[in-house]
Amino acid sequence: MNVCYVNPVERKFIQLTFIIFSYLCNAQTLKYHYDKEMTFFSEVDNKAGISVKFNSKDQSVPVYSIDYNSDKKYIRNTINFYYAYRKNIYRMDGVLYNKKYVSGNGFRTYSASSPIRYFKKASDTLYDYKSYKNLEKRIATDKDGTKIELFIANLKDNIDYSEPALFYLSEHYGISPGLGKGEVVVYANYIFNNNYSSANFVQLNDINEDVYFNKEQIESLIDDNYNEFSKRIMPVKNPTYCSVIPFGSNVDKKTIEEIQSFLSEMCEYFELWSKYETNDQFKKYYDSEVNRRAEIYKNNGELNEKQLKVYIDELSQLKNLNSEENFDFN
Repeated sequence: MNVCYVNPVERKFIQLTFIIFSYLCNAQTLKYHYDKEMTFFSEVDNKAGISVKFNSKDQSVPVYSIDYNSDKKYIRNTINFYYAYRKNIYRMDGVLYNKKYVSGNGFRTYSASSPIRYFKKASDTLYDYKSYKNLEKRIATDKDGTKIELFIANLKDNIDYSEPALFYLSEHYGISPGLGKGEVVVYANYIFNNNYSSANFVQLNDINEDVYFNKEQIESLIDDNYNEFSKRIMPVKNPTYCSVIPFGSNVDKKTIEEIQSFLSEMCEYFELWSKYETNDQFKKYYDSEVNRRAEIYKNNGELNEKQLKVYIDELSQLKNLNSEENFDFN
């Protein structure tokens, strides 16, 4: 099989422009549509997966976030994405609000430094893995003897899966394999000299999701003038807890920190996206986010039973401040 290798720097510069210049270049709000999702799981511990979402039609760069537990429930609302701006490409860290609105909160300049490994077909033997059939095994070997095995499925759908695969594999394996159209890395295995191996497998799903980005918010963060941006977009009125947060006498320091974290994100969400949402939608998101975080704290023990009850009670008492008639002027 002939495999075409593309210079990753050139490929990234072309395709990592992401939503920025593909849609509405001069608009402040950018809408991006996803129709495919790869969720990578560790074979050792597949309770949580890293989700890579992308658009198979225009071959744009994906967004990924550490999203799911074994029940496919969101366990985090973090998101990462690439952004092209002023001849640079940035790897952005951010928050995904209400599963569709993005806020950037950190970045670094991206460099396509992951080395290309030239993977060779291992044998004529074909393999099956989970629901995937007739996988081809390809191997690359480093000078120190470390081997990287890839098991490749050809879905024969003429879709280029190389970008989402490269996005994940270069971040976590340091590899940039060449893939033909329709080829998917189903299983990747790192074999060290001491025979220890670390493997990941992928689940591929069709999805239908829209995600929105605030171009001005992201660029003001990169340009280090975020304070000016915040002043410019500040709503005339917002929930009182965005300026003053009252606490009961039984709230300990750790619980206060978690409440403040929650309210800080709710206020940023309101500041950036309230004009795109109804007030009822905002209130529903508040409630769902309280429940989502409470479930996380319950499962990981970050808040004990007493703290968790106080956490929920305090935030429930603030719910009435989410109604427009109770908003405060800035």
